[in-house]
Amino acid sequence: MGAYNLLIVNVQCPNCKNTYEAKIQFKYGDTWQLQYRLGDKLKWGGNDIGVPGWPCVKVYGILETDICPVCNQINLEDEFDIYIEHDVLKEVRKMDNIEDYFLNDGSYKLME
Repeated sequence: MGAYNLLIVNVQCPNCKNTYEAKIQFKYGDTWQLQYRLGDKLKWGGNDIGVPGWPCVKVYGILETDICPVCNQINLEDEFDIYIEHDVLKEVRKMDNIEDYFLNDGSYKLME
């Protein structure tokens, strides 16, 4: 995946339904293995990908590991949409449509 950042969030395993803390890799902002949580503001000014300060961006995210630590099963729901508003990480949802990422090297979609 090259250089990327990590978003640390709780996800639910579709197999056992338990929630666990996971790391989601994404490429937006200064991509340098920086770690974030929801509510954090992205850093810029290095290995930048994307558009700083954009009102709303949907960013492609994928679980760093797809094995549930509770049931040890593969989490088949390992792709996510990460929503960023004015450089602040706002929300994570299960991926809606992979085709949204066919532009911009597959990393993000600028929303209106």
